[in-house]
Amino acid sequence: MDWADATAGTAIGAAGLLLAALGTALAVQRLRHDARLRRLRAHGLTAEAEVLETYTSTHRHTETRQVHTDRRAVLGFRTADHLPVRVEDDGDTPRAVGDRIAVRYLPGRPEGALPADTVDRPRHVAALTTLGTLTGAAALLLAGALAAAFGTALATGGDLF
Repeated sequence: MDWADATAGTAIGAAGLLLAALGTALAVQRLRHDARLRRLRAHGLTAEAEVLETYTSTHRHTETRQVHTDRRAVLGFRTADHLPVRVEDDGDTPRAVGDRIAVRYLPGRPEGALPADTVDRPRHVAALTTLGTLTGAAALLLAGALAAAFGTALATGGDLF
């Protein structure tokens, strides 16, 4: 084993661990979002919100150089206790200032409100989205684990098979 193999193996192993961590984070984020939607469906209160402001945010992907624009809307509503709440909607549904939409929120966390059309979308759509996300996360995790194992074997001079 020489210094170059050890360095390359360490770099490959570290990259593999980063891929595995990314896959894990992606899965956790999706599962948390699904749990939030389930809580909102089961325990959420409904309120009528008004679109107070709309804007777009634009960013460029560094690798592909593609420009992506996100639509956002600021929604204002009052809870059942008459407390004013403002939340941001980053969904894909176009909204105009003055539109009135239903939102769902948890009694103890109104700042986590989501538009009812997001919460109540058909379950099969949510299931397919989750399946696709978890499949991608599993692929990242597996690729990362294999790269980490290969990198470790290369760095330590171990046999791969």
